[in-house]
Amino acid sequence: MRVYLLFLLYILTLMALAAAVLPWTHPTLFATVGLTPESSLYRSAMLAALLCMPLFLRFLRLDSWAAAGFAAPRGMGWRSLGKGFAAGCLILGVLATVQWAAGIQHLAVSPEREGLPYLIRSLLSGAVSGLAVGLIEETFFRGLMHTGMRRSLGFWPTALLTGLLYGVVHFVKPVPPGGGPLTSAEAFGMLAGGLARLGEPAAFADSLVTLVVAGVFLSMVRERTGSIVWAIGIHAGWVMVIKVFKHLTDPTVVGGQTSPWIGSGYDSVTGWMATIWLGALAAVYWWAGRGPTPRVSG
Repeated sequence: MRVYLLFLLYILTLMALAAAVLPWTHPTLFATVGLTPESSLYRSAMLAALLCMPLFLRFLRLDSWAAAGFAAPRGMGWRSLGKGFAAGCLILGVLATVQWAAGIQHLAVSPEREGLPYLIRSLLSGAVSGLAVGLIEETFFRGLMHTGMRRSLGFWPTALLTGLLYGVVHFVKPVPPGGGPLTSAEAFGMLAGGLARLGEPAAFADSLVTLVVAGVFLSMVRERTGSIVWAIGIHAGWVMVIKVFKHLTDPTVVGGQTSPWIGSGYDSVTGWMATIWLGALAAVYWWAGRGPTPRVSG
């Protein structure tokens, strides 16, 4: 539990640091590429996390490739990544197809997005962004946090706690500034507005539960394989399918509302249907893989 609390403190500290220096980082680094102040705040926190990570990991004795979850046998890494990517595409591809067949989503390609070239670009950008997101998030949550917590906790507390934090951080998004000069006080207000959203969980509970279940499933994959490589591939496949599906479809609106199966509209895919589907897959995967598991190294 100590490791979990230290990771949580690390995240909160760097968010506060990013808010404090936003009046300088936004005009110097981010405004020049067209980012809004709220986007700059988010990226400032990520930049600070990256710069401070080596010292933090050394303090926790997690400064090794094995601790980060990169323990695939020699020659198996790329193959495992590819298989995971295919599995991720299949998992969410089935879900997306069911949502379309059930009328929850409908084909809606805008004129400027028609044609094979645009679809190919969407596939490529989805794959690249998926791999980037999968690498970053899996290394942090199912890699470093998982390794550190498993030194003193069992699998289920580790999977549930990391899955919960993984889900929650997706909904901490700084609010836009009020319109006055961008000061540190204004930046802290933007950050507080993003954190305040967590006080209204009913607005995004369906998507949050989906992300928690997804996080637990990816922890299962890490636990069973002894590496995060499969998890990175699966995560990347999920991201790509969501991006392509959003390119091809729009949620169907009936009576002014979208289907309760996709709920809050976080990404028009997650929701109670996705939770049931991923939960069923996780249960089958865990049950089918019962038996000795690779030791979590690091």
